[in-house]
Amino acid sequence: MFQKTRISPLQGLILLHPLVITFILLSSSYPVTYTIPGTYWFIIFTSLILSSFFWFLQRWLKPELLTYILLLTDIPLITVITYFTGGAESLFPLLYILLIIISAIFLYRRGAYVVSLISVVFFLILMFIEINNKALEVKYVMQQFYIFSLLFLLTGILSGSLSERYRIKTEELKKLNLTMEEIVKNIPSGILVIDNAGTIIYTNIFDENIKSFVHLHLARYLKNPERHGSVKELKIQKKFYLLSCSLISNDHGALAILQDLTEIKKLEETSRISKQTKMLAELGGSLAHEIRNPLASIRGSLEVIAKSRVSKSAKPFIDMALKESIRLNEIVSDFLSFAQFVPKKTYRTTINDVLNESLLEVMPGFAGKKLEIIRTGNNFEINADLNRLKSGVSNIIVNACEVSEPGKRIIITTDHDDKFGWIEITDEGPGIPKKDLKKIFKPFYTTKKGGTGLGLSIAQKIIEAHNGKIEVSSKVGKGTTFKIILPRA
Repeated sequence: MFQKTRISPLQGLILLHPLVITFILLSSSYPVTYTIPGTYWFIIFTSLILSSFFWFLQRWLKPELLTYILLLTDIPLITVITYFTGGAESLFPLLYILLIIISAIFLYRRGAYVVSLISVVFFLILMFIEINNKALEVKYVMQQFYIFSLLFLLTGILSGSLSERYRIKTEELKKLNLTMEEIVKNIPSGILVIDNAGTIIYTNIFDENIKSFVHLHLARYLKNPERHGSVKELKIQKKFYLLSCSLISNDHGALAILQDLTEIKKLEETSRISKQTKMLAELGGSLAHEIRNPLASIRGSLEVIAKSRVSKSAKPFIDMALKESIRLNEIVSDFLSFAQFVPKKTYRTTINDVLNESLLEVMPGFAGKKLEIIRTGNNFEINADLNRLKSGVSNIIVNACEVSEPGKRIIITTDHDDKFGWIEITDEGPGIPKKDLKKIFKPFYTTKKGGTGLGLSIAQKIIEAHNGKIEVSSKVGKGTTFKIILPRA
């Protein structure tokens, strides 16, 4: 398909230039004398040459400069036309006025002033030629000069003033349109406007399903505002939206604004869950304390009975009850740690201090495995509750030790950048299947026999309470890496 080539106003002026001159000269001579002077043909030919030359120059010259050259070239042409069509008695000095108005349209006030002043100068030269060649009365010629000169100057002043006002208003309108366009384009809400017939006038909603849904609701609202309501919550494609409708243009159109509430809904849900979790943690902590006291009495009583003389048939049951009371005490202790993960008091410490405390607490319990602990990396400082953070790190080290076979390595690496530091704890255990990776931080989820399923949950909560996060990567059969990321002090 052919593309339409749009001609600029300046190009149109260049093309019309010889046509207008030809029309003026032929219409002024042929209907009256039935002959066309050779001078007229020369002027027409000259205008054609000049137009071709200007069309060629437009590739290299700026439009404003080319317009000045074109209009200033017209002044001597009009002077020649006026001279050959009657001079002081010709009607064609009015062409100067037309030229001044055109200059005001294309070049605004400054162009109108320049063209009007130069027109006065050329008209004055023409009047001097008239006095010398035709022996006209000086008084008559000067009257013509004064009348036309005043007309030229007044036309230049008025047309220049009007064109300048037009230029200022046009620029203001362009800026306003550009500003409004940018605002509408970058506004985070969707906008849809329809007319009285329900036809979409404007929209920045590109999703066809959402646009159709909003269009339908807005058309119904325009037809019956009271029934369909101006504000409505919608669920489209698993996302939540707030749709606000209003009538515009004296009720001959309607406007819809669509706001995405999905993230707000998620925040509300997160906040609700957070409040519930905090309430449960406080309640669970209180209950755990209440359970722990009688549990200690039961365990003490069972230890006393186990040491006393009891029948052989009763002893297995007493041992089992004692063992379960110990396990129950461990569960209650873990639950208390889970319920009280918020740091009590933070102070400046180093990550090496945290790791040293954690290893001193954990490793004696796994001395029989003869695990090789390898530590590498750079030290960094953090703000932390040492006891709480040590507890969280210890739970991850314990997990690594429990899944490792005797003689295997556990590699602990520390490093940092400008804002954050991290600890990577890597074991050579069996690894975690991909389907279980998302579950390992859930409370009470465990794959170990006799485990409480709270160790990793406690670690995650403690690290998050220190404004950090914990990441995990694993390959089945090769091992698992836990990465603890903390903000530097």
